[in-house]
Amino acid sequence: MHVALAACIGTLLTAAVHADAPWDPAAVVLEAREMGEGVYAVLPADAFTRDHVGTTAGFVVGERDVLLVETLVNRKLTEALLALVRSTTDKPIRYVVNSSYHGDHSYGNSLLPDDVIVIQHPATAAYIGSAFMQDRAFMIDLMGPGKGIEEVQPRAADLLVDGLLTIDLGGRRVEIRHFGFAQTPGDLVIWVPEAEVLWVGNMVQAAPPAIPWLLEGRHTETIATLEAVRAFLPETATIIPGHGKPMPGSGIDYSLDYLRQLDALVRQAVVHGRTLEEVRAGAVLTGFDDYSLYAFAHGDVNVPMVYKTVSEAR
Repeated sequence: MHVALAACIGTLLTAAVHADAPWDPAAVVLEAREMGEGVYAVLPADAFTRDHVGTTAGFVVGERDVLLVETLVNRKLTEALLALVRSTTDKPIRYVVNSSYHGDHSYGNSLLPDDVIVIQHPATAAYIGSAFMQDRAFMIDLMGPGKGIEEVQPRAADLLVDGLLTIDLGGRRVEIRHFGFAQTPGDLVIWVPEAEVLWVGNMVQAAPPAIPWLLEGRHTETIATLEAVRAFLPETATIIPGHGKPMPGSGIDYSLDYLRQLDALVRQAVVHGRTLEEVRAGAVLTGFDDYSLYAFAHGDVNVPMVYKTVSEAR
């Protein structure tokens, strides 16, 4: 994502979120939940009572090594995550995977020991390498000063994945996959076949009624990627979304239904010559408006992004 687009997104997020922040890093309490033998989701304690919470994470323990999923936004949360790992096992953390470049998923990289191997998509690594300082300034503005974000530093990826990487932790296999663009160009998912657990980062914000956040547009690519993930998953799989409780793989259908309906609505409006403001005023999708952040995600982000994409394609 270019710096100019980051600034545009920052303006959108700051205006919408500062009025009623969806979560506060200083208030997040993390808990580990075992999803299968050696497979742990790390969730904010309020994940089962709210429809959008702080960032999720996780870890997978093998006979030899541990793989960490995400590193979160500041020292407080990174150290809480590491403490949960240490309360479970004394095996070394050998790998960490960032699902995207977003700071609440990756800023803690700089707080890990040097011998931990950082795994990212090339697009994530490129963004962090070129725009980290601007991104950190935006996150401080978004989350507020004094939340520990000021001290985080960029850390380069050690291993890049743009397709499939399989890691053997010793008796436990983890697959890191790139299915395509969903919310960022560098979205990665982390799949543990034995436990049928998939971390998806922000390609799914949270379980229904949460809807996607099309922060970088490209909604048709998002649809294609979510369709590919849905087809990949067995019916018994569990998804760990970026900001909510675990959900069945079928929960992706809710996001897909929303995106398809939004696409059809906006295309029809553009054909009839409607302006963006007219579309925003009338683009109510019944059945998707129970989400606590619906007004922001739908009206302030998704409708304008889809309108721009559809209009420019005509």
